[in-house]
Amino acid sequence: MTLNHVRRGAGEPLLLIHGIGGEWRSWDPLIGRLSAGRDVIAIDMPGFGESPPLSSGRAPRAAALAEAVADFVRENVSAEPVEIGGHSLGGWVGLELAKLGVARRLTAVAPAGFWTRLEAAYVRGTLRWTAWTTRHGAGLLDRAYRSSRLRAILASGQFGHPARVRADDLRRMGAALRGATGWDDTLRAMTVDRFSGGHQVGVPVTVIWGRRDRLLLPRQAERAAAEVPGAGLVWVEAGGHFAHWDDPDAVIGALLRP
Repeated sequence: MTLNHVRRGAGEPLLLIHGIGGEWRSWDPLIGRLSAGRDVIAIDMPGFGESPPLSSGRAPRAAALAEAVADFVRENVSAEPVEIGGHSLGGWVGLELAKLGVARRLTAVAPAGFWTRLEAAYVRGTLRWTAWTTRHGAGLLDRAYRSSRLRAILASGQFGHPARVRADDLRRMGAALRGATGWDDTLRAMTVDRFSGGHQVGVPVTVIWGRRDRLLLPRQAERAAAEVPGAGLVWVEAGGHFAHWDDPDAVIGALLRP
């Protein structure tokens, strides 16, 4: 499958996978530093950014998204397993890629799929509300972003340090969500599913979670570490759901670990 992507740097390949509603620029705060020592490939997953959705009739569950990404990696990056960094749904897709033999090592920032049924319903409701306000209130949001105080309030649901997030970044994230052809189907497929088969992962995994994550609640971190044998768990004490924005040093350290 053809996936939109950027490729920067040289060295061992490092694949970066964004979360639901995002695109490759979800990794903007890290790409420059990572590409100083790695061949960084940041993709748009099927149905997001400029990548087409999965073929008709294929539900965009994490496993199906992983199969499409695996085809892309094998055709365009390497026939050998590669290092992977994934955020939220992208972390779950990274785990599925490990089960497919595509990952050599995985760093997963708040990977989705470790919820209870009630927590999945909470995620579905929260993200549906986010999508509705982003689609129907773009003008109001744009004006609100001009105020540093309002911008911090609006960003606090996703970021542990919302005052640091620029207005242009929030506008771009909103535009990415509005343009995501796969948003609704992926949200539905994702939240009726759950990650399983951790014993099949078989590669080193580091799970990173923000203590202030208000979307994928921090108690899910312990489940993730327990589900994947040998997985390490790193807490970002002041981090929100976008812990790789709140503490890039911690995530870069995990991604570049020898």
